[in-house]
Amino acid sequence: MASTALRRLLWLPALSLALAACSGDAPTLISQTERSQAGSHAVAFSPDNQYLVVADTEENARLWRLADNEVIYSWQSMPDAPAMTNLVGFSGDGRFVATAEHDTVMIWSVASGEPFNRVQFPYPVRAMALSPTGNAILVALTNRTAVYFDINRNRVVHIFQHDGANVNSPVDQLINAVAISPDGHYAMTGGDDWTARLWQLDTGEQMQVWPHNNSINFLAFHPDEPAVITAAANGHTYVRDYPAGDIRYFLRTSRWPKNFNYPDFPVFLITTTAAGFSSDGEYMITGHTNEQLCLWQFHSGEKISCWKTGRRAALMPGSVVQAVAFSEDGQTIFSESGNGLSEQWQRR
Repeated sequence: MASTALRRLLWLPALSLALAACSGDAPTLISQTERSQAGSHAVAFSPDNQYLVVADTEENARLWRLADNEVIYSWQSMPDAPAMTNLVGFSGDGRFVATAEHDTVMIWSVASGEPFNRVQFPYPVRAMALSPTGNAILVALTNRTAVYFDINRNRVVHIFQHDGANVNSPVDQLINAVAISPDGHYAMTGGDDWTARLWQLDTGEQMQVWPHNNSINFLAFHPDEPAVITAAANGHTYVRDYPAGDIRYFLRTSRWPKNFNYPDFPVFLITTTAAGFSSDGEYMITGHTNEQLCLWQFHSGEKISCWKTGRRAALMPGSVVQAVAFSEDGQTIFSESGNGLSEQWQRR
């Protein structure tokens, strides 16, 4: 009994340290804009951070021009129906936007606002990513597959699956997240089997399987470097090299000292939901499920600061951060949250 009590006492200062709300010199809030009164299902910045597409929970999907914060297009495949868009994304060249409504993906031209193509799948879409030029799309479906689909040729190119071996299951597992590399040569999928997987898109060959400590909920390729982010729900977020798969580091969002082993305890782990990179390659911003933003030195993985996004009212719960980005000069950070609030932060 005495040893148990002693262990608990030793944990108390560590827990207090880890639970500190913010760390470092946090950026200053310079503006706050309401994108939606009811909130959003998903948000995505264009690759040049000039536009933003929002899947509103009660309105059509809307494309915002960030220079003047104006809505320039409102999109839905069935304009007279209730709001249906639950996923959004840009092509790598920024020319097209994809919006998903249940089992249907619409491709829209950013220049004209007109529909470019429509793809209907046999099952609802859980996650999606457009290719660099918008000529192909990778979707995760509710039938436990991910489909790489050639839009121009209207045909399935590859079907990817996550077997349940890593979680001792005899059945394939759901795929929750997908991403396509900036050069269009690779894809990542992440699933309920607690793995992220790297695939070669030319051949469909599986290149890597990366185990985690929970279901994978977020994946991202760095726009300029051969690096990827793989993140587990309430688990570790890793930065790796690809295609080799070597781990550079994992993100330490808590203030647990680096000279101690990182405890496998929920309070020290946080779900990553968004990531953005500065144009000079020096910094990374991440968004999380607990209304938190964190700024990092990208190459070292050193945390600069973490801070909270805004709430609609002091007593209202916080919201998931759905998208983040940097200004061209890297001095301003943009964040978009599921409560419909858009914020700009000035780095100090």
